Amino acid sequence: MLETCKSCGTVFEIDEKVISYNIQWLKCSVCNEKWNVSEILRKDLEEEGLDLKKQNSKNLSEKVKHDLASIKSAVENKTKKMSSPTNPVLDQKNKTVLEIASELSTSKLKSDDHSDTKRSKKYNDKRDMPKNRFFLFVIISFVIILFITLFFRSMLLSYTYLYFPKYADFYADKLNEISLKLKLPILAELNYINLNNFVATSQNEEIKFSGSLTNTSQRPVLVPRIKILAVREDRKIILEEILVLEQKIIKPKSKIEFQNTAKLKINTENITVKATLLKEIFDY
Repeated sequence: MLETCKSCGTVFEIDEKVISYNIQWLKCSVCNEKWNVSEILRKDLEEEGLDLKKQNSKNLSEKVKHDLASIKSAVENKTKKMSSPTNPVLDQKNKTVLEIASELSTSKLKSDDHSDTKRSKKYNDKRDMPKNRFFLFVIISFVIILFITLFFRSMLLSYTYLYFPKYADFYADKLNEISLKLKLPILAELNYINLNNFVATSQNEEIKFSGSLTNTSQRPVLVPRIKILAVREDRKIILEEILVLEQKIIKPKSKIEFQNTAKLKINTENITVKATLLKEIFDY
C-alpha cells in the first residue's frame, strides 16, 4: 500500500501487516510531517478487525459446541453405566430433574421433621427432669422420715405425749401397730429410769405396794410397765400382775410416784413381793 506525504510529496510504501487498527496517524521520515491515516486504510483496518472478531466468535462458538458435546457424551456414558443390571441405582436414569428435586425436598423435610422431633423430645425431657427430681426427692424424704420415726420411735412418742397429749394416744396406737408388724416394738429406755423406794405390805388377803420412778436424762422418757410378783417361802408364785401407771411420760430430771393394791386368793404370811420394770411399753 502507498502513502504520500502532503508536505514534501515523498511516497512511502507501507506494509499493511504491521499496521493495526489502533494507529491513528502517520509521520514522514523526511520532513517529520504528521497526517491522519487515510480513510481507505482505516476501512481496511476496520474490516480486518471485524473479520478477526467474527473469526474469534466462530472459534468460541465451535469450542462451546465441542465442550457441550463432550459433556453430553460423558453424561450418556455415565447413564449407560448406571443403567447396567448390577448397578443398585438402576431407575435413576428415568428420573427427571423435577422428580430428583422433589425427592431431595422430601428428604430435607423428613430430616427437618426428625430434627424437630428430637428437639421436642429433648425439650420435653428437660421439662420432665424437674418433676422426676421432685418425685425422687419426695420418695427419699419419705424413706428418711420413716427410718427416723422407726429408729427413734420411743423418743418421738415421749415428745408427742409432752407437747401434744390430746393426740398422743391415737398416734401411739398407730405407731404401735406399725412397729409390731415390723417386729420393732416400742421400748422404754430403762437405762435412764430408776425404781426407788419400792415398799410392799401384805394384810387381809391383799398387798399394798408403792414406790417411785426417776428419770435421769435431759429429755422426757416413756413410763414403763411394772411387773409385780408375790412369792411364798416355798417359791410358789401366788400373785403376778402387770401394773400400768396413768402417767405416760416422766419429764426430764424428775420423778413420779405410784401406789396400788392387789388382791390375794389366799391369806398367807411370809411372802416376798418383787417389782420389775418391763421394757415393752405395750402388751402384745
